[in-house]
Amino acid sequence: MVNFSQGPFGTAQAQIEAINDISVCVRNWYSNLNPLVTRLANIPIDRVDFQLYTHQYRAGATSLSAAVTTVGQSTLTVADASSLMNHDVLQLVDPGGAQEYVQIQGDPTSSTTIAISRGFAGTTPQAAFAIGSAVNIIGNSRNGQEIDQTGLSTIGTPITQYCQTFQFPAQVGGSAQTTRAAVLPGGIQSPFGFNQTMQLQNCVNDIERTMMYGLSQAPNLNLTQTAAMNGLRALIVTNKTFAPTNASAYGSVDLIRDTLQACRTAGGDPDLLFVSTNFMSGFSTWGHAVQRLTAGETAFGTPIKILKAPFLDDITVIEAPLLRPFSAFCINTDEVYTRWKRQLYWNQRGNRGDMIEGEWIAETAIQVENEMHHAWVEGITAFSAN
Repeated sequence: MVNFSQGPFGTAQAQIEAINDISVCVRNWYSNLNPLVTRLANIPIDRVDFQLYTHQYRAGATSLSAAVTTVGQSTLTVADASSLMNHDVLQLVDPGGAQEYVQIQGDPTSSTTIAISRGFAGTTPQAAFAIGSAVNIIGNSRNGQEIDQTGLSTIGTPITQYCQTFQFPAQVGGSAQTTRAAVLPGGIQSPFGFNQTMQLQNCVNDIERTMMYGLSQAPNLNLTQTAAMNGLRALIVTNKTFAPTNASAYGSVDLIRDTLQACRTAGGDPDLLFVSTNFMSGFSTWGHAVQRLTAGETAFGTPIKILKAPFLDDITVIEAPLLRPFSAFCINTDEVYTRWKRQLYWNQRGNRGDMIEGEWIAETAIQVENEMHHAWVEGITAFSAN
């Protein structure tokens, strides 16, 4: 068990005036304490603000927002027609069990209205479909000679993200620095080295927490308003729940519903599930075998710990110690990255009078593409066996 307060290095570099990029060291040292900072792909960026995009695949279903009342009705009013096209084949399903296939005739005339032909493929036109009836998209069917057809928009929905600057100073007076009676963790040679190491952990913890819980703010011209990033909790919108079903008796089925199933319904394919520490007792309560694996080790000999659970479709589970209790989120790592404008580095100020000073500095943000491919759940109050 690595004692993280020992720090990844000694204090030799505190004696020189140099910028020391230690991002590689951090990624090796804190792999289990700060899994977002250390495990996500790292992509450099050259400016404070940048755009995230959501490119929505067309939905597989919508619903009726006005009832069908006659057999001969040739238009439908649906909740959302933005992803529908000329000649789409649709299945109408009434809560009472009635079904019918119809086909769109022409481009939607508005964001909610479509013209249709009834009784597609020999199905029987029904006299009534209630408000809220399912409208399932089966697929587009053309005659092979169409021209000048209208395409679906492929322009993504943008959201502005900001790189946030983190600064953690360390300073020790000359008298304190020359005190040799202090008992310090192994490998730390001086009080300044101890403060330096503690501030490094504080800095990495702040970056990790902000990448989960941050809320964005644009900087202003006179720098009285600092740039702040949106974290995952803010960026994930479609599949986010703060009051899950069965919150007081949360089971494994509920976890699958709120995370993996929600992502896959929206076209995502998550490969990592991050859980708060108390989910370890949740897995035990559910009676599911969760196997702890060691996925190799870092250059410092720190074991890289992951979990595997067969009931979660063998997705990799990672304990996130800084995630608040009863919280979990899943992501597709092909669409979530860390962006570093300034990699974490040690900025040695040197001596100012009888004070030794320096600081850790980093400028970074998290990037999430296609937010509907990821999921966040919190608000659970107790775990229960299924």
